[in-house]
Amino acid sequence: MSSIQYGCQTYPWKMNQETYAGQIPHIIETAAAAGFQGLEAEICMLGPYFDRPEEVRELLVLHHMEFAALVLHQPWEHSSQTREEAALTDRSIAFLKHFPFARLMVSHHAGAKPRGSGDVLLARRRCLIACMDAVANQAAEAGIITCYHPNSAPNSLFRTREDYKVLLDLLERTDIGYAPDIGHIVNGGMDALEILKESRDKVRHVHFKDRDGEGRWTVMGKGVIDYPAIVRYLEDTGYGGWIMVEDESPDAALDSDGVVRQDGIYMKQFQDSESI
Repeated sequence: MSSIQYGCQTYPWKMNQETYAGQIPHIIETAAAAGFQGLEAEICMLGPYFDRPEEVRELLVLHHMEFAALVLHQPWEHSSQTREEAALTDRSIAFLKHFPFARLMVSHHAGAKPRGSGDVLLARRRCLIACMDAVANQAAEAGIITCYHPNSAPNSLFRTREDYKVLLDLLERTDIGYAPDIGHIVNGGMDALEILKESRDKVRHVHFKDRDGEGRWTVMGKGVIDYPAIVRYLEDTGYGGWIMVEDESPDAALDSDGVVRQDGIYMKQFQDSESI
């Protein structure tokens, strides 16, 4: 029987951030009603609840859910964290101490800055990994596992097949886990199963988002990615962590709650079946 758990990321609501930032009771209730078992939250969507983890835990218990991961976006442009970055890292770890087994998801906040090339790109990558490794070591002292989630934005430091060769080599030298985002892998022109097989020993957390044949984000099940094959591979290799749906489709900007409900209907096939 599969030990994979399925959760929802707060990104569909982030696409309507002015409306939903800080609306954690509503987000948890909606995700639970959609059939998800856990929540992964970005700090900006937690709002005041970032300083009220006990209340978040009570809301999750009420709806029979778990807190799966907290996303920590930082620039990390220097060889060590800035004072501001270190302070936010400290707060993030303090929050996660209230949720045993939850992951700390580190993500590069590049803003609009071009990624660069050659020595500039290499230097930025080294700074990013060095800072994330320091975060991972600090989190480990509190019993928290840290994972890196790369994306496929044009200015991402790790976007293409060649980039991922560098990334996976760098991660092997650290205590940072890998959180593959299947949609971003495909959007970067790669074969998702191939990347999963190469990185499987480092995988600690997984993100799903769907993509159509024209390269546009779409609601789960309406794209071209073979998610049953992905789940089957993860099950066959004994993966026992979270799969989080992080819907970025334009539909989510129009109806965040409705998209989460649609995603839940699609993901139910995996939760209801012992073998895909």
